[in-house]
Amino acid sequence: MEDRVAAQRVTFEGALPREESVAVEEPLEIHVNGQPWVTTMRTPGHDRELALGLLYTEGILDNIVDVESIIVDDNVVLIEGQITIDGHTRGFVRSSSCGVCGRASLDAIMARHPPAISPDGFMIDTTTIETLLNQLRSEQSLFDSTGGVHAVAIFNEHSAITDLAEDVGRHNAMDKIIGRSIEQLPLSNLGFLLSGRVSFEMVQKAVMAGSPCIVAIGAPTTLAIELARQHGITLVGFARESRFNVYTGAWRLKN
Repeated sequence: MEDRVAAQRVTFEGALPREESVAVEEPLEIHVNGQPWVTTMRTPGHDRELALGLLYTEGILDNIVDVESIIVDDNVVLIEGQITIDGHTRGFVRSSSCGVCGRASLDAIMARHPPAISPDGFMIDTTTIETLLNQLRSEQSLFDSTGGVHAVAIFNEHSAITDLAEDVGRHNAMDKIIGRSIEQLPLSNLGFLLSGRVSFEMVQKAVMAGSPCIVAIGAPTTLAIELARQHGITLVGFARESRFNVYTGAWRLKN
């Protein structure tokens, strides 16, 4: 979702008025069983999937069958079901530049017992990573018009992107993908492709989704590498043109 705003293009020759496309950022309130849980800053669209993905990756929602109803009303998502937010941080604001950081995420990982990620099965051809990056770039329609959003995609062993989400927040984009795939979890035969860097929270979401691989254009953090190693995830960073770095799980790469 984007909007048109007035701006000025300034060069050494002076300033000219113009109209620019800008990514929309608005708050989304998520309520669970009548209680406010979180307000997240996001790009409107696929709000149902965003809420489901966030609840799942934070260890609150175990299965989609536990959701009895979900209503999206403008900038509010109302969820009812056999789920509880007791013991989870509530009433806080989640910015578009940061996920649900810190203790809540760490505790969710330890308490949920995420699906085991098999070292066998999924493989990725190193010669096709550049093709994946080109596919990602060609499908970033909102980025093309605004230059202000992140993208997260999932891809299969044939290096084909099967779904993609864009959002001002990279965490939101990943939650939207997971929310859309919630009936197919775990994603044991799909990898994540990220347009930016790899933080702990992005790996956490891949762990909860059961994905064996993350390929990112940006750099990983130390905690991201540690968590990927603990769960047997192949983590590729600085992927661009014909080169990339492998931080964990090199055995899944083939030439």
